[in-house]
Amino acid sequence: MSKQSRLNLKGNNVEFKDDDYETPNSVLNNLLPYLQPDKIIYDPFYCRGAIIKEWQELGYNCINEKKDAFNREHPEFDYLISNIPFSLKKQCVELAFKLNKPFMLLMPIDALGSKWIKKYFDKLQFIIPNGRYNFLKDSKLAKGCWFDTMWVCYDMNLPDKIIKVD
Repeated sequence: MSKQSRLNLKGNNVEFKDDDYETPNSVLNNLLPYLQPDKIIYDPFYCRGAIIKEWQELGYNCINEKKDAFNREHPEFDYLISNIPFSLKKQCVELAFKLNKPFMLLMPIDALGSKWIKKYFDKLQFIIPNGRYNFLKDSKLAKGCWFDTMWVCYDMNLPDKIIKVD
């Protein structure tokens, strides 16, 4: 596992890195047309926990605990929605499929060119934003991201394989 990843595992201890950006509700708002109300969202990748408040402002309950996402018992939930640790894209997608629930994972759009994603491609749908997102750093909105991102989705019953958000 990369030392620069959100989770740096050392033995049985988990070190949570402080180099992460969190997702503001302005970004999450793009997903609302595709979510059913009164569903529980699970984000297994803890940063600072701000995602709980961001989802609450949009009317959803979100479970986001300071635990190692890859070595834990997962709670009951309806959707897995996460701005994943980008250094662990493959492992995050594998975990999402293992949990066998509908998911939406935010990741760099260049992940589509990775060999590991090809085996999943027929099962996935994509939501592509119109422009680059801004993220939260230390609870403040940071300047625009320098790379393009997309939502990689599974079992969300989206109307099309690829959706471009206006």
